[in-house]
Amino acid sequence: MVKKLIAVLLLSVPILIFGQTIEDFNGIVDFTLTLGDLDAAAANGDADALPNRLVIIEGAVASRQVINSDAEEYLGELELVSGEWIDTSVVIRYQCVLQLSGPSFASAIPARRSRKANPDEIALNTRILTVARAVGIRQLADGTFVPVLQAYYIRRIQ
Repeated sequence: MVKKLIAVLLLSVPILIFGQTIEDFNGIVDFTLTLGDLDAAAANGDADALPNRLVIIEGAVASRQVINSDAEEYLGELELVSGEWIDTSVVIRYQCVLQLSGPSFASAIPARRSRKANPDEIALNTRILTVARAVGIRQLADGTFVPVLQAYYIRRIQ
């Protein structure tokens, strides 16, 4: 019984992969949004303004925090920032909270500093690219609202 189930699953994988169209993919992932777009959508505190699809976001890690260090229930947060120059004298800062949950992210933010760096660690000021989904909005101490994203994949780009 189990062998038949495994065989059916393995045989259906090509259908699942190759049966998708570009329209199906675009219905799941939004490549057009930036961190600035998400920041603007969250500015009024309305979580319904955030996208329902996965987004590909790039930014720099400004802060990091471990919420739950238990490997099975791991939860860490990165403050991801980017910016934009307006003329030559004004810089607009965009930010979000990027949540890392589950065992696959347990080594991304160490609970304590170590003498030997972990290759999976995401250090401060690292530029990253992430596949994430908007899960809510958080109000910061200064009263501004920022989007909260759930990370699925992270890749260092610097």
